Amino acid sequence: MHYRRLSIMFCLLGFLFSGCVSKSKYVELETALSETQTQLNTNNEQLEDLQAKYQKLQRTNTELLNTIEDLKFELRQEKMTVLEKEQEVATLEATRRDIETSLKEEIFQRDIKLQEIEGKLKVTFVDKILFDSGSVLVKERGRGVLLRLAETFRENKEQKIVVEGHTDDVQIGPGLQAKFPTNWELSTARAAAVVRFLQDTAGIEPERLTASGFSYFQPVASNETEEGRKENRRIEIILAPVR
Repeated sequence: MHYRRLSIMFCLLGFLFSGCVSKSKYVELETALSETQTQLNTNNEQLEDLQAKYQKLQRTNTELLNTIEDLKFELRQEKMTVLEKEQEVATLEATRRDIETSLKEEIFQRDIKLQEIEGKLKVTFVDKILFDSGSVLVKERGRGVLLRLAETFRENKEQKIVVEGHTDDVQIGPGLQAKFPTNWELSTARAAAVVRFLQDTAGIEPERLTASGFSYFQPVASNETEEGRKENRRIEIILAPVR
């Protein structure tokens, strides 16, 4: 098209210099030149449009590639999360089996209860297996039970250990109020006593241990009966994955 335009221009110039061109021929050539210019402009616009579309496609392609990489990364992360969850469940199940074996008698006698709750394993020591009334000293029988339990804890170092103390709603007697003004202090002191025993005697890593006291504000039974109060006086040891 560019060559055609030049040819027409040369023809026009040739005719003009020769002085032999007729007006009609001149108009014809001028019209052809105008049409050629118009077509050339149209072609340039089309070329610019194609270039703009090509650049847009390139950007879209780049965005799609980035999206694909992001999705691949998310998929890998989800697979890792699933594998971690599966490993946590397997570890929890193994821990449960070990505890059921080592504390078989206490579980049978219902002195100890095992529960799986939302990916955690809770070991509940009911009433006086660990402490005498009003005391924060771990009993001899309780020490033996905790030592057996600690053997399982040592095998599963990817679990944190939370010890919670709970009481019934009976107020602290006058003889103990100087040491434990309320059930808050008693429940917390008992949880701390178990944690100290697990650390100092059973050799559990202290960074895995936590002690908390809840007084009588998280009952599992009614405090209106002796049987209910007995269930509420408890120590709970909760095993959860370290994250």
